[in-house]
Amino acid sequence: MSKKLFAFVCLTTSMLAQAEGYTTKSIFSADYKCTAQETGGFNHAETGHKLVLFKPDEEFFLIHISNIPQKAVFEMKSKEIVALLGNDEDRVREEVERSYMKQEIYSEDFVSEKSSYFIRESDDNPEKVSTYLSNHSCSAAKFKKDFDINCYEGDGGKTFQFNSKTGRFAYSYAGSWHSESENNYYGDSSIFVFGSCKEYYR
Repeated sequence: MSKKLFAFVCLTTSMLAQAEGYTTKSIFSADYKCTAQETGGFNHAETGHKLVLFKPDEEFFLIHISNIPQKAVFEMKSKEIVALLGNDEDRVREEVERSYMKQEIYSEDFVSEKSSYFIRESDDNPEKVSTYLSNHSCSAAKFKKDFDINCYEGDGGKTFQFNSKTGRFAYSYAGSWHSESENNYYGDSSIFVFGSCKEYYR
């Protein structure tokens, strides 16, 4: 093959790859906004634990890996890798998905994915890469027409569970009563939150 023909083939292949763009391999794609309806738990004090209701003002966002804002996506890979990928957003997104998301297809009706979603709270900056660290990642599983999204923050004692059939979620935070108390403070409250999620469009 002549050098000119080889160069033409390479250029054409590159142009076709750019034209196709990035398409997620995940079976999911939607983001969700989840709003609390009931919140309760325990306040901790020196004399014991008091069962209380809290104001249900919590909001959670389930962000699909394909919808992470551009600034954060570019910071999820090293500058060297981004440069090797030509600073091309589609290629960077594809590499982020390849290295983060793990998909297992058991059958046409049962598919499981790890790290295809990330959870953030309302005070987490969606543009910051720290919002999409591994301890904010979630697993998603589809069974027939329904699916679940489950998040577990191992180092913070937080869990989040969403079911698509009911549209409901349950969230829990263990609090920090078990930690050493200081200055008459006996730990963060233990919290349970219940509410519903809807697709979220930005």
